Amino acid sequence: MTLVEGPCAVCGGTTFRPVYAATVEEDAADPTAFYSSSRSRAGHLAVVRCVGCDLVMTNPRDSDATLARTYAALEDRVYDSEDDNRTLTARDHLAFVERHARPGRLLDLGCATGTLVRVASESAWDATGLDASAWAVARARERCLRARFVHGLIQEAEFPPASFDVVTLWDTLEHTADPAAVLARARGWLRPEGWMFLNVPNWDSAIARLMGRHWALLLREHLWYFSPRTLGALLERCGFELVATRSNYVRFTLSTIAGRIGQYPGAAGRWVGALASRPVARRLRLRFPIGEMNVAARRIGR
Repeated sequence: MTLVEGPCAVCGGTTFRPVYAATVEEDAADPTAFYSSSRSRAGHLAVVRCVGCDLVMTNPRDSDATLARTYAALEDRVYDSEDDNRTLTARDHLAFVERHARPGRLLDLGCATGTLVRVASESAWDATGLDASAWAVARARERCLRARFVHGLIQEAEFPPASFDVVTLWDTLEHTADPAAVLARARGWLRPEGWMFLNVPNWDSAIARLMGRHWALLLREHLWYFSPRTLGALLERCGFELVATRSNYVRFTLSTIAGRIGQYPGAAGRWVGALASRPVARRLRLRFPIGEMNVAARRIGR
């Protein structure tokens, strides 16, 4: 395992103030145990705040090579098991998209098992998905024969310039080593005046402030904790205008929630985690905010 230090993604600054100490030992043998909904352990590396612009980030973080290797090999069966809930969430996300953009050509970056692409394809969109996980892309192709799915990394993908009306990054940007580079590539694939939609952790959310160091989105795999202000600054730097934000509501069964809590160390985590296998926990579905924001942004300039 290799950890690396890096600059702020928004302003390039290299001076930081500590926010939360790491809950993961930096010499943990297997960083992949902390990634995805199927993680076996939960925790985070050191969280810091940029002195220059206030962006909150993980620093140090796992190296680019570790990230690429982890996401390429990822098989997130827990995520896949929640497809009914993911479908409802994807419909919410698509409704948000359609408040701003008419159906056309859509590219979903970090598409996972293709739920958003499938829902969009069923609603008059010409949809394409891209994901680094070969397993996820295979599952997506099984579930949606009418859409196109591409296996690969965002930084290595090739699409014709201005070939999409909409690009989406649901739960993706916060996992990338270089968000500005990702946004720049996405902008190149968008037509002039095209739209980008994202879902990211919101550091300024009421949930994040209330939960503090116990916020459920403080995870090793999350490299950036944006606020509307810091994300707006990054989008402007990359040739976008932030148009709208709203709170994101997640849907999980009680079984999934209990399983997530069980990923944390300690007797309480193990006790709650034991509820995950109860039949009633698999049936009970909850919808609630977790401290994320949906974002709509428009490409500006040439």
